[in-house]
Amino acid sequence: MERDEIERRDFPSARRGYDPAAVDEHLRHVADMVTRQRPGSLAEGTSSQVRAILEAAESGAQQLRDDAGREATGHVVRVEDAAKDMLEKLERLHAELDRLFAGLKTTAESLSGALEQLSRDVGTFGASVEPEREPAAPPAGETEETPAAPPSDGVRSDDEAGARLVALNMALEGTPREETARFLAEHYELADVDALLDDVYASAGR
Repeated sequence: MERDEIERRDFPSARRGYDPAAVDEHLRHVADMVTRQRPGSLAEGTSSQVRAILEAAESGAQQLRDDAGREATGHVVRVEDAAKDMLEKLERLHAELDRLFAGLKTTAESLSGALEQLSRDVGTFGASVEPEREPAAPPAGETEETPAAPPSDGVRSDDEAGARLVALNMALEGTPREETARFLAEHYELADVDALLDDVYASAGR
Protein backbone atom coordinates (compact mmCIF):
# COMPACT_ATOMS: atom_id res chain seq x y z
CA MET A 1 0.00 0.00 0.00
CA GLU A 2 1.36 3.37 -0.98
CA ARG A 3 1.22 6.52 1.09
CA ASP A 4 -1.08 8.37 -1.34
CA GLU A 5 -3.59 5.53 -1.17
CA ILE A 6 -3.80 5.96 2.58
CA GLU A 7 -4.09 9.73 2.50
CA ARG A 8 -6.71 9.90 -0.30
CA ARG A 9 -9.54 12.28 0.56
CA ASP A 10 -12.32 11.24 -1.75
CA PHE A 11 -14.50 9.92 1.04
CA PRO A 12 -18.19 10.72 0.60
CA SER A 13 -19.55 13.48 2.85
CA ALA A 14 -22.35 12.77 5.26
CA ARG A 15 -24.02 14.66 7.97
CA ARG A 16 -23.16 13.91 11.52
CA GLY A 17 -20.02 11.98 10.40
CA TYR A 18 -16.39 12.25 11.64
CA ASP A 19 -14.52 15.49 11.56
CA PRO A 20 -12.61 15.51 8.23
CA ALA A 21 -9.57 17.21 9.79
CA ALA A 22 -9.35 14.56 12.52
CA VAL A 23 -9.66 11.80 9.94
CA ASP A 24 -6.92 13.38 7.81
CA GLU A 25 -4.60 13.62 10.83
CA HIS A 26 -5.19 10.01 11.75
CA LEU A 27 -4.52 8.87 8.21
CA ARG A 28 -1.25 10.83 8.08
CA HIS A 29 -0.16 9.17 11.32
CA VAL A 30 -0.95 5.74 9.94
CA ALA A 31 0.86 6.56 6.71
CA ASP A 32 3.95 7.63 8.68
CA MET A 33 3.98 4.37 10.66
CA VAL A 34 3.59 2.29 7.49
CA THR A 35 6.37 4.21 5.78
CA ARG A 36 8.76 3.60 8.64
CA GLN A 37 7.99 -0.12 8.57
CA ARG A 38 8.39 -0.60 4.82
CA PRO A 39 10.96 -3.23 3.66
CA GLY A 40 13.27 -0.61 2.22
CA SER A 41 13.56 1.17 5.53
CA LEU A 42 13.99 -2.14 7.34
CA ALA A 43 16.76 -3.15 4.92
CA GLU A 44 18.48 0.15 5.41
CA GLY A 45 18.32 -0.26 9.19
CA THR A 46 19.63 -3.81 8.94
CA SER A 47 22.42 -2.70 6.64
CA SER A 48 23.41 0.00 9.12
CA GLN A 49 23.48 -2.57 11.91
CA VAL A 50 25.54 -4.95 9.78
CA ARG A 51 27.98 -2.16 8.95
CA ALA A 52 28.27 -1.32 12.63
CA ILE A 53 28.91 -4.96 13.46
CA LEU A 54 31.52 -5.27 10.72
CA GLU A 55 33.24 -2.09 11.86
CA ALA A 56 33.29 -3.37 15.43
CA ALA A 57 34.67 -6.72 14.26
CA GLU A 58 37.36 -5.01 12.18
CA SER A 59 38.26 -2.78 15.10
CA GLY A 60 38.48 -5.82 17.39
CA ALA A 61 40.65 -7.68 14.87
CA GLN A 62 42.96 -4.69 14.54
CA GLN A 63 43.20 -4.49 18.33
CA LEU A 64 44.12 -8.16 18.48
CA ARG A 65 46.76 -7.65 15.80
CA ASP A 66 48.19 -4.69 17.70
CA ASP A 67 48.23 -6.66 20.97
CA ALA A 68 49.91 -9.62 19.26
CA GLY A 69 52.49 -7.30 17.75
CA ARG A 70 53.25 -5.76 21.12
CA GLU A 71 53.51 -9.19 22.74
CA ALA A 72 55.81 -10.41 19.96
CA THR A 73 57.96 -7.30 20.32
CA GLY A 74 58.14 -7.84 24.07
CA HIS A 75 59.13 -11.46 23.56
CA VAL A 76 61.87 -10.46 21.11
CA VAL A 77 63.16 -7.88 23.59
CA ARG A 78 63.24 -10.49 26.36
CA VAL A 79 65.11 -12.93 24.15
CA GLU A 80 67.61 -10.23 23.16
CA ASP A 81 68.16 -9.30 26.81
CA ALA A 82 68.71 -12.96 27.75
CA ALA A 83 71.15 -13.42 24.88
CA LYS A 84 73.02 -10.25 25.87
CA ASP A 85 73.27 -11.43 29.47
CA MET A 86 74.58 -14.83 28.31
CA LEU A 87 77.21 -13.18 26.12
CA GLU A 88 78.37 -11.04 29.03
CA LYS A 89 78.71 -14.15 31.20
CA LEU A 90 80.67 -15.91 28.46
CA GLU A 91 83.00 -12.92 28.15
CA ARG A 92 83.62 -12.93 31.91
CA LEU A 93 84.29 -16.69 31.81
CA HIS A 94 86.68 -16.24 28.88
CA ALA A 95 88.57 -13.54 30.77
CA GLU A 96 88.80 -15.77 33.84
CA LEU A 97 90.10 -18.66 31.73
CA ASP A 98 92.70 -16.38 30.15
CA ARG A 99 93.83 -15.34 33.62
CA LEU A 100 94.07 -18.97 34.75
CA PHE A 101 95.99 -19.96 31.64
CA ALA A 102 98.41 -17.08 32.17
CA GLY A 103 98.95 -18.20 35.76
CA LEU A 104 99.51 -21.79 34.68
CA LYS A 105 101.99 -20.66 32.03
CA THR A 106 103.92 -18.65 34.59
CA THR A 107 103.91 -21.59 37.01
CA ALA A 108 105.04 -23.98 34.26
CA GLU A 109 107.88 -21.66 33.28
CA SER A 110 108.93 -21.37 36.92
CA LEU A 111 108.84 -25.15 37.35
CA SER A 112 110.78 -25.63 34.14
CA GLY A 113 113.47 -23.23 35.35
CA ALA A 114 113.63 -24.98 38.72
CA LEU A 115 113.94 -28.39 37.06
CA GLU A 116 116.71 -27.14 34.80
CA GLN A 117 118.56 -25.73 37.80
CA LEU A 118 118.07 -28.99 39.69
CA SER A 119 119.37 -30.93 36.70
CA ARG A 120 122.46 -28.72 36.59
CA ASP A 121 122.95 -29.15 40.34
CA VAL A 122 122.63 -32.93 40.05
CA GLY A 123 125.12 -32.95 37.21
CA THR A 124 127.56 -30.87 39.21
CA PHE A 125 127.06 -33.06 42.25
CA GLY A 126 127.59 -36.24 40.19
CA ALA A 127 130.78 -34.84 38.77
CA SER A 128 131.99 -33.95 42.24
CA VAL A 129 131.41 -37.47 43.60
CA GLU A 130 132.84 -39.44 40.70
CA PRO A 131 135.41 -42.00 41.88
CA GLU A 132 138.83 -40.54 41.71
CA ARG A 133 141.18 -42.10 39.25
CA GLU A 134 144.20 -43.86 40.54
CA PRO A 135 146.78 -41.10 40.88
CA ALA A 136 150.00 -41.45 39.05
CA ALA A 137 152.96 -42.52 41.08
CA PRO A 138 154.85 -39.53 42.38
CA PRO A 139 158.38 -38.98 41.29
CA ALA A 140 161.06 -40.70 43.25
CA GLY A 141 161.77 -38.98 46.47
CA GLU A 142 158.40 -37.15 46.53
CA THR A 143 155.26 -38.13 48.39
CA GLU A 144 151.69 -37.03 47.61
CA GLU A 145 149.45 -35.92 50.43
CA THR A 146 145.91 -37.30 50.42
CA PRO A 147 143.75 -35.24 52.79
CA ALA A 148 140.69 -37.46 52.38
CA ALA A 149 142.48 -40.66 53.26
CA PRO A 150 142.18 -41.69 56.89
CA PRO A 151 145.37 -41.67 58.93
CA SER A 152 147.12 -44.98 59.21
CA ASP A 153 148.97 -44.39 62.45
CA GLY A 154 145.93 -44.79 64.71
CA VAL A 155 145.50 -41.03 65.22
CA ARG A 156 142.04 -39.76 64.24
CA SER A 157 141.85 -36.80 61.87
CA ASP A 158 139.65 -33.76 62.31
CA ASP A 159 139.36 -33.21 58.53
CA GLU A 160 135.55 -32.98 58.23
CA ALA A 161 135.65 -32.38 54.45
CA GLY A 162 137.72 -35.52 53.97
CA ALA A 163 135.40 -37.50 56.24
CA ARG A 164 132.40 -36.27 54.29
CA LEU A 165 133.95 -37.37 50.98
CA VAL A 166 134.85 -40.79 52.38
CA ALA A 167 131.33 -41.23 53.79
CA LEU A 168 129.76 -40.19 50.48
CA ASN A 169 131.85 -42.68 48.54
CA MET A 170 130.88 -45.44 50.93
CA ALA A 171 127.20 -44.48 50.74
CA LEU A 172 127.26 -44.50 46.93
CA GLU A 173 128.89 -47.92 46.98
CA GLY A 174 126.03 -49.22 49.13
CA THR A 175 127.83 -49.44 52.44
CA PRO A 176 125.31 -49.56 55.34
CA ARG A 177 125.14 -46.45 57.46
CA GLU A 178 126.21 -48.27 60.64
CA GLU A 179 129.38 -49.54 58.99
CA THR A 180 130.19 -46.07 57.65
CA ALA A 181 129.62 -44.63 61.11
CA ARG A 182 132.02 -47.12 62.67
CA PHE A 183 134.64 -46.33 60.05
CA LEU A 184 134.36 -42.60 60.65
CA ALA A 185 134.48 -43.09 64.42
CA GLU A 186 137.69 -45.09 64.09
CA HIS A 187 139.51 -42.69 61.79
CA TYR A 188 138.04 -39.20 62.32
CA GLU A 189 137.43 -36.88 65.21
CA LEU A 190 134.10 -35.24 64.25
CA ALA A 191 131.77 -32.97 66.24
CA ASP A 192 128.50 -34.52 64.93
CA VAL A 193 128.85 -37.77 63.00
CA ASP A 194 125.09 -38.38 62.85
CA ALA A 195 124.37 -35.01 61.23
CA LEU A 196 127.11 -35.61 58.67
CA LEU A 197 125.74 -39.07 57.86
CA ASP A 198 122.17 -37.72 57.59
CA ASP A 199 123.33 -35.18 55.03
CA VAL A 200 125.51 -37.62 53.08
CA TYR A 201 123.01 -40.48 52.87
CA ALA A 202 120.18 -38.07 51.96
CA SER A 203 122.32 -36.70 49.12
CA ALA A 204 123.11 -40.25 47.95
CA GLY A 205 119.43 -41.16 48.04
CA ARG A 206 119.93 -43.85 50.64
